[in-house]
Parts: sequence; C-alpha cells; structure tokens
Amino acid sequence: MTGNWKSIKRLPKNPLGRDFVCGDIHGCFEDMEAELKRINFSKKWDRLFCVGDLIDRGPQSELATYYMDYAHWFFPVMGNHENMFLMGQLDFPWHERYIKDHIRNGGEWAYKMDKEKFIALRKAIDDLPLIIQVDDTIIVHAALPAVESLEDIEKNPTIYLETALWHREAYPPILIPGINRVFVGHSIVNEPTQYGKIINIDTGVCRKYRGSKEGKLTIMEMGRT
Repeated sequence: MTGNWKSIKRLPKNPLGRDFVCGDIHGCFEDMEAELKRINFSKKWDRLFCVGDLIDRGPQSELATYYMDYAHWFFPVMGNHENMFLMGQLDFPWHERYIKDHIRNGGEWAYKMDKEKFIALRKAIDDLPLIIQVDDTIIVHAALPAVESLEDIEKNPTIYLETALWHREAYPPILIPGINRVFVGHSIVNEPTQYGKIINIDTGVCRKYRGSKEGKLTIMEMGRT
C-alpha cells in the first residue's frame, strides 16, 4: 500500500441519471463498451462503478489508464490485480515476488509498456479506493470485512486488505447498519449470484479470450437488485 491510498470513497445517489455496477473487466474494455451500448448507457448522465481487476488477462489492459484518468463517469475500486502491480513497485526486499506473481497472473503486458505509460498507469492505480459507498450500497473487490462501520476500515485499512482484495471463502456477515447491498467480484460465477445482501457479478469476461465460450461481462443497474 502506498501513501496516496484512499481507503473509502463516498458518493451520493446519482441525481441526474442511473448508476450501474460491472464485474471484473480484466482488460476487456471493448466488451464493456459493447455492453454499455446495449443498455443505452449515457456517458453524460449515468455512472458506472466497477468491482476492480481492470487489468490483466484480456486484450486491452493498457486502456485502463484512460478510463481511470479521463472517463468522468467511471468509478472503479482496487482489485487484487491492481494491488499486485502496485506492490511490485514498492522498494522493499520481497517486491520482486509480487512482480513475478503479477506476470504469472496475466500482467506481463505492463512490463512491456514504455516508461511514460507505465508511470501513468502506476499513478492511476495508486489513486484507486479500496471501497466505494453510494448511499446504501457498497462496492468492494472480493468481500466486505465484518466491521460495524466503514470508519473501522479507515482507521487502519492495511489490516483489512486481505479480506477486501483476496477473500474467496464464505462471505463475512454484513454488520454495517443501513447497507442493503454489497457488490463484489473476484470469484467467477456463471451468472450474477446473490448471497443475502451480497451480489457477485464477476461472470468471467476474460475467459472468452482464454479458450472458453462461457465468459461475459455483467453490468447491473444498482437500484434494480
């Protein structure tokens, strides 16, 4: 984790348009754009939130910097793939382990970028929040830690990183009053799957570029769950 980390981003409901949430993109931005066109998404009035993992495995990971920096309607959280990339850039004895993990998990493209683009990617990823809250909805990559308020995470986000970015087992209970839904990704499901207040929308779009016919990107309207 670096010094520019913003653990929680809070936004009000969209007063002018609709709010949507999409699953892990993994460099499949053409699929995202196609789905936005299908749902008549307005880049002027609507907003798109993403559960993270914008990069790796898919064919257009370099476009992640553009969407993070210039798409005013696009609001992603940190995913474990973004975290692997960042951890590989920190100056500590075992940082090379994270570079190897990142490359092994589809991140080889990043180390072929020219220096200027690489630095821009690092800065854009470094600015991602761990969690986004929109009114009664939370967006987080893997799982919301079992805390009674988001302030518990803000006090020391590092102790909650493992759950927020990597958790794959049974989801922790939602203990925060007033939270009615939590969107997550990270663990691929064939169709969007709801577990109480938790909705997993990572339907594995990157799989279609890795020999599978099952992968697709899910975009769900936030208030329609």
